[in-house]
Amino acid sequence: MTDQPQPQPQPRDQPQGQQPPYGQQPQYGQYYGQPAYEQQPQYGQPAYEQQPQYGQPAYGTAPYGQPGYAVQPPAPKRPALLPAALPMSGLSYTQAFRPFERRVGRWFIAWAIAIGFFMAGQIISLTLMLPGLVGFFATLDPTSMPTDETQIGMDVIESVVATPLGMVAVNMAWATMIPGAIVAMAAFGKGAAGFAISVVGRWRWSAVARSALVIVPIFAVYIGISLWMDPTVEWQWNPNWGLVIAVLLTTPLQSTGEEFTFRGLLPQLMGGWRVHRYVPALVMLLPVLLVMVLQPATWWLSLLALAAAAIGPWVLTGRLGNALWTGAATGLLFGALHTHPSIAATLQLALVGFTCSMLTYRTGGLEAASVLHTANNVFIMVPLALTGTSAFSGQPVAGEDWLSTAITAAALGLAYLAVHVTMAKTQRFTTGSAAADLLEPRPPIAPPAAAAAY
Repeated sequence: MTDQPQPQPQPRDQPQGQQPPYGQQPQYGQYYGQPAYEQQPQYGQPAYEQQPQYGQPAYGTAPYGQPGYAVQPPAPKRPALLPAALPMSGLSYTQAFRPFERRVGRWFIAWAIAIGFFMAGQIISLTLMLPGLVGFFATLDPTSMPTDETQIGMDVIESVVATPLGMVAVNMAWATMIPGAIVAMAAFGKGAAGFAISVVGRWRWSAVARSALVIVPIFAVYIGISLWMDPTVEWQWNPNWGLVIAVLLTTPLQSTGEEFTFRGLLPQLMGGWRVHRYVPALVMLLPVLLVMVLQPATWWLSLLALAAAAIGPWVLTGRLGNALWTGAATGLLFGALHTHPSIAATLQLALVGFTCSMLTYRTGGLEAASVLHTANNVFIMVPLALTGTSAFSGQPVAGEDWLSTAITAAALGLAYLAVHVTMAKTQRFTTGSAAADLLEPRPPIAPPAAAAAY
């Protein structure tokens, strides 16, 4: 029997596979029946041991939309802008915009916006008083016109400002600073506008109601005693109802507008600086010069306000210290702006401003200070309007002796203590934001010491 040739065994280390097409040579390193050596990936797939491009699925994973796909974030288009106005944690109201060192340009923008609103308020006031001014000078007899400039000014006040329309004009000039301060501080970024009101970023009507419950009774008694002690007030029932309505409708806006200016805008523009402690003096310089031009009689009080802004940041630090020196500076300027003929009365007005600053610090917002300011003005102006007199005529805002000053100090202190006790749980400091914490200026990090040579 003829022996049949036996088939040769295939090596085990060679993989089985199909033969290359007829007439085609195998690739380098490929045996017949073996796939190509380090076969190249198909089009659109990453190369061997190559990381996938950004936004592409990893090699061997399911494509987009299929189960098992690993979602990757989209590529950022540009670096994110960190918000400058969301406050850092644990700051008082006047420090809510502390990261000023990183937002100097926006600080100037805020100043420009505030000045623009202030000028707009003056234009509105002058427009409302224009008919009264035209009527006054139209009926003025040059032969009987007094030669004393002070008397001429008093006649203008009596005929123009002390009227219902004049009251509205003066009050609306300050009312424009409510949106003025909010829009100005909104220049510091998203969500910044609310922190011009309080540390929680909004107006708190609950704080208004709770502070009014304790402040209004105290000021009703205090102002009643002050008016009773004022010898210039003639108590007679001769109501000027137009003046009464003007006071009730616009005085709350005027008082709140002054709080947004003297306890909000100015202290926040000053109190937000930590590294450049000379800036608060520059902030106060323009208002002081303006008050000195408008009210030259109280130039000494205006200079004291400037000194407080220049010295305070260096000697009074921390949250309470910041509130003290900003309150002293704006309180003195507030008293100088009223130009009362009596030194004692001027200091009483400055004390009212300082107390409002301390209420703002204690409650973390402008609500309680606005209530106190409104109660003070309304309880003065409404009784006078019921006698047919405007508060602008004789300025019976404060007494001209030191006994009245002592009574004012006692009433203000009692009002502060009442708010301090009844609103103890009111939020006083900012909650904080991690993004704003990144804007806090920090000292440069020293380079590591060089290794000692062997």
